[in-house]
Amino acid sequence: MKGKKLTWKHYTGIGVGIIILIYCCAAFYYSKGFVCGTKINGVNVAGMTADEVIEVFQKKAQDYFLTIKEREGKKEVISGSQIQAEFKGADEIREIAENQSPLLWIKGLFGGETYDDVSMFSYDQDTFEKAYNRLECIDPDKMTDCENAKPVYKDGKFVVKKEVKGTTLDLDRTKKTVEEYVSSGISTLNLEKEKCYENPKYTSTSEKITKLADKMNDALKGSITYKFGKQKVVLDKDVYSGWMKVTDDGTNYEIDENKMENWILKFIYQYNTQYGWHTFKTHDGRTKRIFGGPYGWRISKDKEMDAVRKMLKEGTTETREPYWRQKGKVYDGVNGDIGDTYVEVDMGAQTVYYYKDGKQKFSAPCVTGMMTADRKTPECVAYIMYKERSATLVGENYSSPVKYWMPFVGNVGFHSASWRNSFGGSIYINNGSHGCVNLSEASAKQLYSLVEKGDPVVTYY
Repeated sequence: MKGKKLTWKHYTGIGVGIIILIYCCAAFYYSKGFVCGTKINGVNVAGMTADEVIEVFQKKAQDYFLTIKEREGKKEVISGSQIQAEFKGADEIREIAENQSPLLWIKGLFGGETYDDVSMFSYDQDTFEKAYNRLECIDPDKMTDCENAKPVYKDGKFVVKKEVKGTTLDLDRTKKTVEEYVSSGISTLNLEKEKCYENPKYTSTSEKITKLADKMNDALKGSITYKFGKQKVVLDKDVYSGWMKVTDDGTNYEIDENKMENWILKFIYQYNTQYGWHTFKTHDGRTKRIFGGPYGWRISKDKEMDAVRKMLKEGTTETREPYWRQKGKVYDGVNGDIGDTYVEVDMGAQTVYYYKDGKQKFSAPCVTGMMTADRKTPECVAYIMYKERSATLVGENYSSPVKYWMPFVGNVGFHSASWRNSFGGSIYINNGSHGCVNLSEASAKQLYSLVEKGDPVVTYY
């Protein structure tokens, strides 16, 4: 008897049987572990038992390192051993294993099952705090501040200086993020990507900053050129750009009044001569340095402050002398600001000289103040305040009429002294005046005819 031929139905049945056998074998294989395609916290655990998976994660806890990536290419590490890290998700893994059906292993061929929220590590809080606090990146003394982009003056104009990111951290956010990474068992933390750093509000491309630079450049038009004597001082953008201060909000500027005032004061102190040092060449060729006295040049601070403010506001350009509160005869002349027309009192020699255009026109002996603190004639550079005929000089316990009176500093001046019979020599030491320069009537008359109001008077010992 011939055998029957197998039909397609027989082959189909055989194929189905083989498939069922293979499927059942696979189901039997996965009955002891996780089914195909199972991933727990990123680890492929297909075919592994729950205990094997737990062991893997326990090993991860033992070998755990969190690498913290910081700005400026720096890195720091917290190790699992430092914080006594332990795997704490064992019960969750066993529960997943119990809930899986090996008969559904085929789902793994189409993506499988993924569990990303299984608890990873626990750690000892005290040892964590110690390890965390040793990080250099959270040390305030080692942090550098971030800075906004801002206009800075360079090569005659304002340009935008790039922002500085710095390394200042939001400490609360940083600690919370580190704790989350450790708890999750993640091995690399990028502080930049997790937005733990404080950042500048404005960058070099911020429209408000580029517009501010343009505005500040528009304000660099004015200048004042001071010319006096041999001096030339220029106040222009190279100077006052340093007074232009970006406001706290970073979007505008203002003039730093203190810096402006300090520049003007320095200018005044450098070029004022009143009450300062004077270099003087005496009648006999000596060079004297004399300090003090009301004669000289003095710049008006208030007027200059107002003029500079106006220049900065309106962008004006001008060339002029300073606004003088007081003027001397010359600036940068013979004997500095004293010039070549003056009265000279050599109190050591008890002699008065008068020079006109550099030539001696008068000399006479005199008697100056007695050498006591309250009567000594001051050593100074002063000037003839005015001239008066037939004046009466009044002081403590005296009243003296004089025919010629030429005060030069306070109540001290030249005058005729009809009550004296002799002048010069050493009379002043024990029988000097109350501070004035006494002259004979003839000498006082002659000097009175020569001097003019404002002529410098130089007195020295």
